[in-house]
Amino acid sequence: EGNIPTFGVAPREQGFGIFNAPYDDAACLAGDGSAVAPIAVGTAGDTLTFSSYFDGWGYVRLFDATDMTELDTYAIPEAHDPRFARGFGDLSVHEVAVSQETPDLAYLSYYSGGLRVIEVGTGEIQEVGAFIDESGNNFWGVETFLQDDVEYAALSDRDFGLYIFRYTPAP
Repeated sequence: EGNIPTFGVAPREQGFGIFNAPYDDAACLAGDGSAVAPIAVGTAGDTLTFSSYFDGWGYVRLFDATDMTELDTYAIPEAHDPRFARGFGDLSVHEVAVSQETPDLAYLSYYSGGLRVIEVGTGEIQEVGAFIDESGNNFWGVETFLQDDVEYAALSDRDFGLYIFRYTPAP
């Protein structure tokens, strides 16, 4: 509670190592989770230096189903531009919904990047549609459904509620 800087360390052995404390992985895994580290509160450990760098927001990956070879990736241009690292909302994908009628078509809820529609061709991903409300979006979930033999995509916007789209490909 309060303004205490914190960090996480993995694997656990490295965390113990910061305090030169012994670690027994077998004993840890055999325990019930109630044991505490043998390090007294307030003990000073090694001096650590932390830094960060922008390497982009999340993206969609396409794999070959037979051997799991990565075939392609997709991200909106802003997701890899350091100018959009802060102050533009989350520029990452939250969910993907594959079309029920066209298996090579998918809808992406891209948080602040809006709705993106992608087509998966011969090992490549291509954006074929997009929507961002003039007030911006914060799309969380996406699901496709059929109504009277017409496919729609329903997207939940964390700020504005439900949006329903019908994708119509360009002629």
